[in-house]
Amino acid sequence: MSNEATDFKANVARVESARTWIRVARVHQWVKNALVFVPILTAHRFDLPALADGILAFCAFSLAASAIYIINDIVDVEADRAHPTKKNRPIAAGTVPIASAAIAAPVLILSALVMASLVTIQFAGLLVGYIVLSSSYSLVLKRKMLVDVITLATLYTLRVASGAAAVSVPLSEWLLGFSMFIFMAMALIKRYVELSVLLDADLPDPANRNYLKSDLGIVAALAAAAAFNAVTVFALYISSDTVHQLYRRPNALWVICPILMYWLGRALMMAHRRQMDDDPILFALRDRNSLVALGLIVAIVLYAI
Repeated sequence: MSNEATDFKANVARVESARTWIRVARVHQWVKNALVFVPILTAHRFDLPALADGILAFCAFSLAASAIYIINDIVDVEADRAHPTKKNRPIAAGTVPIASAAIAAPVLILSALVMASLVTIQFAGLLVGYIVLSSSYSLVLKRKMLVDVITLATLYTLRVASGAAAVSVPLSEWLLGFSMFIFMAMALIKRYVELSVLLDADLPDPANRNYLKSDLGIVAALAAAAAFNAVTVFALYISSDTVHQLYRRPNALWVICPILMYWLGRALMMAHRRQMDDDPILFALRDRNSLVALGLIVAIVLYAI
């Protein structure tokens, strides 16, 4: 065999290995860490130092999140192998050895903490809290009914709080409440989709979750309640004195309410119709209607400023 052919095969193997590790680290999930930029937008901090700190915060959270995904896949390897879609994950499929993954996770966590130390002490502290809570979720809390979705909502809200800490702006209580409710809704929709997959495939109740397929209706009801509570909190926020201090055209923000109601209602409908994958946030980032709704919300906020 020629040296060129050998080199070509070696390069292909390296590319495939890199792609596999990208899947293990779930780099496509990093988009969720853009939540750290929300406080920068709501506090109207558009200066370069704030943007630089936000980018560092985003990168630190992304590395930490990848480490937690790896830990989660190691813990869930047996359950994933019995799942119709999760069995294709690299660790469950055996394309990445568990030993290699167990080394990668702490390396990523250490890198995230080093990066966080370059932002602010408060941000680094919240990132440590995120890592501890995420690890607890992977090891224990994900098996506790409703505790799991509350923990997921808290983890998403921690991203928002960490963004505020990264640029040293106060965290609005309104933003905190809105985040908890909307991410609770997203977590419940995620559980709904997982249970519906098992129900439709006539598979047994999940072994690593304290839910039954017969819980599908109540999970949907809780998701709807959390979703529209988020809209209520946002409406109350628009009526607060804080908004009138921050925005020149605060009344324009009322237009966001029907857009939120449409988007949240549609997410529930898509899940019910089995037209949503197992992650509603990633679904929203690929869904044209959701992207239009997001674009309109951003445009309205900028106009209101």
